[in-house]
Amino acid sequence: MIVIPAVDIYQGKTVRMEQGRESKILFSLENPFDVAFYWYKKGAKALHVIDLQGAIVGDEESLPIIEKIIKNIPIPVEVGGGIRTIEKIEKILSFGAWRVIFSSLLKENKDFLRNLRLQFGEKIIPSIDVMGNSVVIKGWKENISWNEVIDKIEYAGFREVIFTDVSRDGTLQGINVKLIRNVLENTNFYLWIAGGISSTMDIEKLKEINGDYGNRIKGVIVGRALYEGKIDLGEFIC
Repeated sequence: MIVIPAVDIYQGKTVRMEQGRESKILFSLENPFDVAFYWYKKGAKALHVIDLQGAIVGDEESLPIIEKIIKNIPIPVEVGGGIRTIEKIEKILSFGAWRVIFSSLLKENKDFLRNLRLQFGEKIIPSIDVMGNSVVIKGWKENISWNEVIDKIEYAGFREVIFTDVSRDGTLQGINVKLIRNVLENTNFYLWIAGGISSTMDIEKLKEINGDYGNRIKGVIVGRALYEGKIDLGEFIC
């Protein structure tokens, strides 16, 4: 189970938002490339880069920065945010991305998603972003039912998903153990966990949960807790 630093990009800066809300920007750093390079030098094995501007506004202004990160930092980089067309997936993969994260495309029908997986294979990964009893898409502004999303992802044949507890994202509230166990109990997915990670204790809890479910938690995506020094990335570098 690896720890992956999150680099969220908005208006040309690295930002941390609470629950993805523009009105709740907790802090911003001037140069996303420098931030990404910092985590690489600290020993990160991969990077989780999210184009928040693409997710919220729908433009591609962050793509040159993302391309620079992918092409100049020699570790795997996964990219999400505003992924709403096949063309955009192809563009980001052409930069050399490890994989592309999508959630808004979950609104499409099951056969579209199956064909998407057949076309791109492990170069794409769905993200289940949960708020309350619904899955949220399009910058977390639209809802889809949980059961519909699970049915579509299973039909399409995806084995791995990113699971984000949006209600805790950027809050340092800690993980929702009950919710994570519920997902593992009721699906066969391998998970990458995000949202609410606040301390080393949360990661230790996830390791414990992982042991109960056949090591189906593959990694943890951490943002605010790393930036505020509540978690030392070096503790999790093998």
